[in-house]
Amino acid sequence: MSLVKNALSTDQRILLATARIIDKSGEASIRISDICKSLNITAPSIYHFFGDREGLIEATQAHRYSRGQQEFVQSFASATFACKGSKEFIALVHRTIRLLFSADRIPARRARTEVLGSAQYRPGLAKKLAAAQEVINRSLAEPLRYAQAKGWINQEFDPVMFAAWVAGVANSRRMIELAGEQTGSPEWDAIAARSICGLLGIPEPKRTSHKRSKRANS
Repeated sequence: MSLVKNALSTDQRILLATARIIDKSGEASIRISDICKSLNITAPSIYHFFGDREGLIEATQAHRYSRGQQEFVQSFASATFACKGSKEFIALVHRTIRLLFSADRIPARRARTEVLGSAQYRPGLAKKLAAAQEVINRSLAEPLRYAQAKGWINQEFDPVMFAAWVAGVANSRRMIELAGEQTGSPEWDAIAARSICGLLGIPEPKRTSHKRSKRANS
């Protein structure tokens, strides 16, 4: 465990520690002295990397926004390049959609929407998020271009803009998660999957045995 900890740079350790605080108690609970004590560092170390408390918060919020997304995209890319045909790729897309909208990713979606809200009043943070999202969009565009070149998906769309749109769709699922998991979530997921697959030009996933509430009540 100590080897993993030592492998992290000082600024990474600071970001992770600050992110844990925001995740648990929000920005207002951030105390430079507490972070220094937990990491056994001095305040000048934080100021060296982040300038001031606001700079630390902005950097941490940008980290909270992008964490997990790059790994998610890289996993999809690796699996795409390993596909031997369209059938394998379609199955991969279906699995990825299920994972993208799964309950396991609710904390990540919650964090991203919180950060997006905070960025509305912070031009510096907004620029950091735009840069981070651009990197993610271009990373996802690479396997999509590969699939287009193979003829597995529709070629009449911009992969970078498609990636940006998918990120927006994933974030928008928070609208039915604000008060907890809603009974209509399977229908939302089906609509989202149909939209994504329709744009890609591939079959949508088979529906489960879930029945629409209107049919059940008729």
